[in-house]
Amino acid sequence: MSLITGLSDRYPHLGFDGRPLAIACDDGWLGILHAFFADANKAMAAGGMFTLQRVKEKMGGLTIHYAVADVAPDARRAIDDAYRLATARSFHICESCGRRGRLNNFNGLWKVACSEHADGELGKGVPFEGPSNPDDPYSPEADPFVAVRPTVTEFNAAPIIEGWLIEDQSESGPRSWLFGWFFGQPDISDGEHGHTSPIVQMDEMVPPRWVRTDNRLYRLGIYYPPSEREIRYWVQKLARRPVVHGEPPGGSDDIEAMLIFLRSTGRLRPTKIDRMEQAYRAEQECQKFNRG
Repeated sequence: MSLITGLSDRYPHLGFDGRPLAIACDDGWLGILHAFFADANKAMAAGGMFTLQRVKEKMGGLTIHYAVADVAPDARRAIDDAYRLATARSFHICESCGRRGRLNNFNGLWKVACSEHADGELGKGVPFEGPSNPDDPYSPEADPFVAVRPTVTEFNAAPIIEGWLIEDQSESGPRSWLFGWFFGQPDISDGEHGHTSPIVQMDEMVPPRWVRTDNRLYRLGIYYPPSEREIRYWVQKLARRPVVHGEPPGGSDDIEAMLIFLRSTGRLRPTKIDRMEQAYRAEQECQKFNRG
């Protein structure tokens, strides 16, 4: 069972309220669901009523039960087409992790799994080797949504970004980049801070585990809230040394000591350090509230 939040703001034409949506499938399919909701939301922009009734796995694939009322025929067709596409995609994406997968039989239980999750808590899966449907026009290799997702082998070989941050660096369009400390990237020394090329697609799991850019796949390491990350960034920068693999940026998890260090260097304006500290305190209070 998974929970999805923030749907009412993200898809205003689908009639979601502020409550989290409980779905009877694993997190690896969240990206498929969001793609379906985006298409349905676009189709419902002209008016009518959309009701999501149930989301579940059935015979290894994704099943979405929904109802629409007072919509134009072309809007209904668009939503139905989006649903058929979502189901087709689910047979090629691991339900557990969102990487490339295939349908497996686990002693009578059908589940789409990557090579890692095909041999785990459910036992060892037997890949489905049935004949393809010649009348089915869908091809996962021709679908960028599926094709861009990493295999387990590709994921394990990818460089990692620790302390990553997403920033929009394009003035000509909505292209986002990742900044962070790199390890295993052939063009950047280990532990150095840098940025990627523009993002093509990012894992929809929370927290995300991978991102594909224009020229490379990356694994995503630890994520720090923005204010904490800014403090760590300046401590690491003023220390004039790369991050040591296995250690957090800034050298420890003692933020108070980092703030003292920043003030002792005399290289940042006191007002800048005050702003970072105030933002960090507010960030911590917000996290305590959310946990409580």
